[in-house]
Amino acid sequence: MRRTLAASTTVTIAALLLNGCGQNDASGGALSGADKVEAIASTLQACSYDGEPVKAEASALSGGAPEDCASAVTRIMGYTGLPANFVVVSGPVPNAAALILLDDKRVPRRVIAFNPQFIKAAEAQVGGSPWGPISIMAHEIAHHLSGHTIVPGGSRPEIELEADKFSGYVLQKMGAPLAAAQQMIMAVGTSHGTPTHPAKTQRADAIRQGWVQACTQAGGTDCGSGQIAAKTLPSPVAPDRPPIANASTPGRALPAPGSIPFKYGHFIIDETGRLDPARVKTMEQRLYRLAKDVGVEVSFLVVNDLHGMSADDYAWAMMRQLRIGKLDVGNGAVVVVAPRQQQAAVAFGPGLAKEAEFSDPKTQLLQWTKTAWPNCEDADGCAGWTDTLFGPFDGTLFWAERSKWTIQYQTLGALLDHYKQAYDERMRTKRPYNAEIDQPNGNLIRVTGRITSLKAPTGVGQANERLLGGKLGYTAVSITTDDGHDLVLYVSPRLAPLMPSGAIKADTKYTMVGRLQSTGDKASGQASSMWLFSYDPV
Repeated sequence: MRRTLAASTTVTIAALLLNGCGQNDASGGALSGADKVEAIASTLQACSYDGEPVKAEASALSGGAPEDCASAVTRIMGYTGLPANFVVVSGPVPNAAALILLDDKRVPRRVIAFNPQFIKAAEAQVGGSPWGPISIMAHEIAHHLSGHTIVPGGSRPEIELEADKFSGYVLQKMGAPLAAAQQMIMAVGTSHGTPTHPAKTQRADAIRQGWVQACTQAGGTDCGSGQIAAKTLPSPVAPDRPPIANASTPGRALPAPGSIPFKYGHFIIDETGRLDPARVKTMEQRLYRLAKDVGVEVSFLVVNDLHGMSADDYAWAMMRQLRIGKLDVGNGAVVVVAPRQQQAAVAFGPGLAKEAEFSDPKTQLLQWTKTAWPNCEDADGCAGWTDTLFGPFDGTLFWAERSKWTIQYQTLGALLDHYKQAYDERMRTKRPYNAEIDQPNGNLIRVTGRITSLKAPTGVGQANERLLGGKLGYTAVSITTDDGHDLVLYVSPRLAPLMPSGAIKADTKYTMVGRLQSTGDKASGQASSMWLFSYDPV
């Protein structure tokens, strides 16, 4: 069932310690007041930190954030290296809730709502420890930063573990001993796993992995003890500025491929220590602004070791491992350069792949390892050659800055109806065509439907054969949406490994996010089509 609820209606909301359920909002813009918040999508099914569903009045989620909560969120974000893509409000939720509200322009905004008494209540559950509520906040923040919003309300054990690992990672950086970072989940978690949440022992282990990762990166020598050595603690970063990469420090060590993915928070990692720090700082600032303004994330990894993998496989492993970009809209890219092995590759998330289709950065990067890198081995490092490493991506970043990254429509029918009304209005008033309001293609949409074929039919009104195979290796599948529309989905060959649910299966119902490629016509049997960015079974 999919409907819009008035703000005064009691609804089940997303409070998954949180489940960051809903749509992508890259801007993190300010919410309007309760009088302007029109609705909460009823599909934002909720669960609490421990998996119990909760209810709240939508109209009550309007107050300013409790000062202690807002201050704690600011502190947490200072250790993430990422811009916040959410706003913080207060309301009568049991503790804290990550959800999506529609603002006065019906644009979805990511929100974290706190109960005014949240800090004190959470501390009481763990014997007065201040780390209890901080661990919950970090977990909820992780859901929004990672874009765990493919299926509204669709919490899954895999993404819960990702958020738990992020929580442990951040709490170590903030100074929490391992036992304190795990204390809250051990107090309120369930002993047995559920379809949405793992058992508390699994979650505590994910927290441990994140904690040890942060400790190791900080140069800790006894990370297995779970204790904090003060000299290894990093300083927080002001929330309006990016972290400054210091490639020569062990704090930039990458997590091992194959472990639980989690949001990492660095845009440039130089294990060689040869890139020019001033030029790295300039690029870091540009990449931070890109993430802050439109939600696109691009990371450069200049590595000493590919761990026995090809550069291509390593780039895609790190795309998943570091959750670059938002999982729901696939707007991330990972650039891997292993100069001493003369290997390089780029993994473009499915949302960015079309922006980069006509560029050839890999060839340019390989050339850089041969012609520029020998100069980097000199005493003064790469110097100006640092800029030539970043240069091939200017065009991709330019177009990424100008693309739409907010999911505006919850169904294909809603999008088609909107643009039919725009067309009728243009015909009636005889106004000139305006691509800003008259062009449906390029919009991000969320659809729910059942797979009807894993090999979409080609021909008139079906999959475009010119878009299949080719440089990006796309295949196509067909679905019928819940609102009765036939839809062709163009699928990247690298998409399935990024998805928690694995490969798309026949005759299975999914919620999917993508960018509209073409509109169809039911009367003539012509299917609409979209580039698929993410999916999860319903």
